[in-house]
Amino acid sequence: MPSSINRSLFLAAAALLPTFAGAVSVEDTVATVNGEPILMTEFNNEYQVALEQWKRNAPAAIGEPHMVTQLKARTLDQLIDQKLLEQDATKRKIKIHDREIDNGIGEVKERNFRRDEGGKLLSDQQVEELFKKELKRQGLNMDQFRDRIRRQLSVRKVIDEAVRPKAKVPDEKDLRAAFDKLQFIVKGSTASIAGLPEDQAQAYLALGSRLKALTAERVRVSHILVKFPPNASMVEKTTALKKAKDLRKKIEDGAEFAEVAKASSEDPESAPRGGDLDFILKGWMPPSFEKAAFDTAVGEVSQPVETQFGYHVIRVSEKKASERLEFERIKDDLGQFLYNMNMQAELEKFVKSLRSPAHIETKLPKDKEAPKEKTN
Repeated sequence: MPSSINRSLFLAAAALLPTFAGAVSVEDTVATVNGEPILMTEFNNEYQVALEQWKRNAPAAIGEPHMVTQLKARTLDQLIDQKLLEQDATKRKIKIHDREIDNGIGEVKERNFRRDEGGKLLSDQQVEELFKKELKRQGLNMDQFRDRIRRQLSVRKVIDEAVRPKAKVPDEKDLRAAFDKLQFIVKGSTASIAGLPEDQAQAYLALGSRLKALTAERVRVSHILVKFPPNASMVEKTTALKKAKDLRKKIEDGAEFAEVAKASSEDPESAPRGGDLDFILKGWMPPSFEKAAFDTAVGEVSQPVETQFGYHVIRVSEKKASERLEFERIKDDLGQFLYNMNMQAELEKFVKSLRSPAHIETKLPKDKEAPKEKTN
């Protein structure tokens, strides 16, 4: 299971392609760090990434002005920290070889372009075509992209040289204490993490949620959604229900569920995956959906089920009974989780030491704080 503390600096080599900004003017900068600019285009790109991630994880909070302001400030802080680390790499005279840059580019290609939206593996030629298309879209040539990768790799080396040796490797006592905290979280209590710094508490909550998903009673489902609008009339609901029933009959007559979902489901996120929603737990879905999912036998397809989103035709592909959370089973992952947190704490101390003597000016105009959220 992946254990993560979300921080762009810790990842160092960004998964997303950088944005080329062209010539620099005073109006193009959002900050200067020891005289070096951070471009508005860099900020806009990073903010958009953060906003899209936030939209997926906490959509209800997007409309809260204070949360948006906080996200903007955090984005700018991370860019400043990144610049400080790049400058420290220059002072340390860290060298990055062409072979390392080639490997870094390969890492970006694999992470971003190896699979399509449905999860299908793409050929090397298809990956290369998508990569070049993205470079062109962002106005980058290969030399500019290689320089960006070089700077990211130099930050990795700074972290390896100045931070990693200071990060404590957790011992058995640390692992047991963390395991005890996680047991409470899996059972639905947050008392065990009261008083922890916010980033550590959030990391524990994220891992606890993942462990709950791995140990609770769960069922893997796919669905086909036929939408009806909010406050739909009886005629609209009847029309949607008929379509859902027709799609179910098509499957009963021999059509593949996944192919019908790809062609006809109105859930844009799951349709490219053949309707796959992966495993769900009790309490995750609307009550009517959940009941149908847990009551339907493996391999069977439910009758259309109504929720506030529309009618769902549900196929169950796998069921797993609840399991006991065992220390030995997660010991290695837990050790990595704690080590990552220790690394993050040491990284923050190190960056703070770089900030202290630095001359930093922020120049984010109020009318240009961030781009509006993209709409399709």
